[in-house]
Amino acid sequence: MDVTTPTVRFGPDRRLTIAAAAATVVALASALLYPDPPGRLLFAIAAVVLAAYAIGDLVWADRLVADASGVRIRTPFTRADLAWTQISAVRADVRTRHGLRSATLEVDAGDVLVVFSRRTLGADPEAAAGLVNAMRP
Repeated sequence: MDVTTPTVRFGPDRRLTIAAAAATVVALASALLYPDPPGRLLFAIAAVVLAAYAIGDLVWADRLVADASGVRIRTPFTRADLAWTQISAVRADVRTRHGLRSATLEVDAGDVLVVFSRRTLGADPEAAAGLVNAMRP
């Protein structure tokens, strides 16, 4: 991807990454200091999960990058550099269930379907879909 062309980048919100890292430290300290063995185990599991979130957010900082040449996807399970000709659709999927609204961004490229949540994008999926589609030549 050329750095001189207009580009949109989406990745996890750094504030959430910092919060997960801080919570990891608290959970780890609690796992070491809590007197009850089952409680220590639960705090240790929480520390591992929170650390995984924080590390994942740092390693895969830019989950979705789009410019005029195409889209680059970097997630823990998918790595793809897609030209616009390969992409069938980039759309926001908004659903309401039990009174709760959820929105995701879907990048459909035939064999590759990647779904991004609000947390992984660090932005509203509907707004992100509009910005990514605006990059399409």
